[in-house]
Amino acid sequence: MSLSKFLIPVLPLGLLLGACSGEPDDSGPGTSTDTGCKADADCAGTPDTPLCEVASAECAALPPGHQLGWKDGSPGTVALVVINEPDKVRDAVDLAFNPSNPAQLWVLNRKDDSVIIIDDPGLPGVKWVRKRDPAASHFMNRPPAMAFGVVLPEWGQTFGVCGDGDNGGDDFMGPALFTANLDIFAKQTPGGLGSHLDMLHSTTFCRGIAHVEASIYFAFNSNKRSLDRYDFVVDHGPGNDDHADGRILRYVPGAVLGVDGIPSHLVHDPEGKQLYIADTGNKRIARLDTSSGVLGPAFAGPEPIKERRMVNDAVLVDVVPPGTLEAPSGIELHDDLIFVTDHATSRFYAFDLAGQQIRHLDTGLPPGSLAGFTFGPDDKIYFTDILTSRVYRIDPLF
Repeated sequence: MSLSKFLIPVLPLGLLLGACSGEPDDSGPGTSTDTGCKADADCAGTPDTPLCEVASAECAALPPGHQLGWKDGSPGTVALVVINEPDKVRDAVDLAFNPSNPAQLWVLNRKDDSVIIIDDPGLPGVKWVRKRDPAASHFMNRPPAMAFGVVLPEWGQTFGVCGDGDNGGDDFMGPALFTANLDIFAKQTPGGLGSHLDMLHSTTFCRGIAHVEASIYFAFNSNKRSLDRYDFVVDHGPGNDDHADGRILRYVPGAVLGVDGIPSHLVHDPEGKQLYIADTGNKRIARLDTSSGVLGPAFAGPEPIKERRMVNDAVLVDVVPPGTLEAPSGIELHDDLIFVTDHATSRFYAFDLAGQQIRHLDTGLPPGSLAGFTFGPDDKIYFTDILTSRVYRIDPLF
């Protein structure tokens, strides 16, 4: 099918305005405009019925990639709804719903190493609060991406984050583990190391992170042009620094390419043990078979840990080869499709798992706007605009 068939006009924006002041915890109330599902002659829905979930067979069988707008084989339309506009530009690069509290949306800010936590995004009276860990300048330094992980008995819901830097030149950087428990997160601890639960240090200039299982994450290492698998094993608790049980495996060094200033997100398919990569500099979507390869030699690192090894002969293949995307950045798996943002064009794309393009959406935003995005409990796409730090929702109109 031709690309023109999937060009989707964007309707005017709804807007939520908030204002705040103070450091480090800022908050703001507001109201929002929720366009909901638009009824028409073929799809008898109401504004309170998301995604036209009605009895009509046409509406019940929504086609693949409908989150980017679709109806009956014809070009559909979407509305971009602004559900949060913070008090200042903070380079919002990624966001994710808290699995343990799906009404809570976490937004990651690269410019000031902080998060904004939004409760009930898109609903009237929505509130948000800004949190910055006291030791974020190391443990959450210029973060490009975040990934929620498992629930730990002592600390609750956890998430991983990494930093796009080199710690001032000594390369002592890598992913860190935090809790989303707001009684612990962003609180100072006696040793002065903030609230982080663990950190390992072999990935300088990290550009993306994905959760695998337990306390295991993959990181996009822009310095070594590799994909690094981190296992925190047992965390050391808030603000401590025992990393001795950590394990790091390095895959495909030299095979991926980061671009300064652009996140290169990752997403893991646990069933197939496949890692999908927004390989920004190589202008492609790649897939790593994480079950492939054989353990190779140890490599040096800046701290004593249990294991630090190369993985040789791992299988990395193109899914979407160069030629379609200019600067792939955000990536998610949903409904057996690969959804991607293109930082250079501010477009969304949906591909099947074989790399065939299903459709795309031109947001109309300026180049350089898009990076991370996520799917909400309502099955809609939520994304950040780096240039304004707004959070948007894509509302398909049927």
